[in-house]
Amino acid sequence: MNELWLPEGHHWDLHIELDRSTNDAGPFTAGGPKFLLHTTEGGSLRSNQALLHDKNTPHLLFGVDPGEQHWTLIQFLPLDRAGKTLQNDSSDGFQTNRANVVQMEIVGFTAAIPTWSELMYKRLANVLTLVQHRFDFPTVAPLDFSDPVHRMGDAEFVKAAGIFGHIHAPDNDHGDPKRLREGLLVQLMNDIPNGGYNL
Repeated sequence: MNELWLPEGHHWDLHIELDRSTNDAGPFTAGGPKFLLHTTEGGSLRSNQALLHDKNTPHLLFGVDPGEQHWTLIQFLPLDRAGKTLQNDSSDGFQTNRANVVQMEIVGFTAAIPTWSELMYKRLANVLTLVQHRFDFPTVAPLDFSDPVHRMGDAEFVKAAGIFGHIHAPDNDHGDPKRLREGLLVQLMNDIPNGGYNL
């Protein structure tokens, strides 16, 4: 098994595709292992795939094609190379994207997060746990995803480990994915059955 790539095909009730991109930000430099969530704020799965393959590339894109039952997880980058989705102030001596952080874009809008069902959180639990088998980050969400927003400083971000959102990243002003129920996601990851949730 290649530890840097997810298995292609149907796994854990997800359709997994590999769209190998060379548009990474280099190797990770240092820091606690982090999984960081974004929302695309529009577009379809395939329009975002085309865009992100060439620009601001994350490790993963998660969404569903119209009419499909199973959600698709697209991997662009190996899990030991940095994505390019976070803004970074290069003058402060820190490299935000390279701080041991795997990043995933979820196709959708932050405003819709309060309407997400438990099924959606089970999908996310399947994704994060599957990645966790290859990139070992702790099953904790140290910061609230709601008000008041805690945006970390650079040194704090490098040291942090666990599950975070764009909302928490230094050098960034985005608010996604605000109001995500991080406690439910962690609970579902802790309770996940072998092979993931049947969706």
